[in-house]
Amino acid sequence: MKPRHLLIALALAATSGLVMADSAYAQTSAAQGKTRAQVIEELKQARAAGQVDVSDANYPVLPTFVSTKSRAQVIEELKAATAAGQVYVNDANYPALPAFVSSKSRAQVQAELVEYEKNPDPQGLHRGY
Repeated sequence: MKPRHLLIALALAATSGLVMADSAYAQTSAAQGKTRAQVIEELKQARAAGQVDVSDANYPVLPTFVSTKSRAQVIEELKAATAAGQVYVNDANYPALPAFVSSKSRAQVQAELVEYEKNPDPQGLHRGY
């Protein structure tokens, strides 16, 4: 087959594919039975009802927040949480660790230090003793 005939056959195949796709689109849009004006009117109604997002800034759509507490209750909760140390101002306090409370007296800790200096165990430091 000559190259010219091959090019003509390819052009005909591509053109027939476009014609078939266009006619299939025309059939599906005609089957729906809506005019352009009807579709535009439906779109306007959906936008007015808040059913159509203009951008992806609203994604995901979250339900409207409804508070079950009064402003005074929220302020009291904030004051209580601040007093308990549960409110953090910046990352310097993260993670929040409870205040250290020793279960030993100063004399007990000093006695343990004297005992350790007599029998040092360098491996004990790494095992967490």
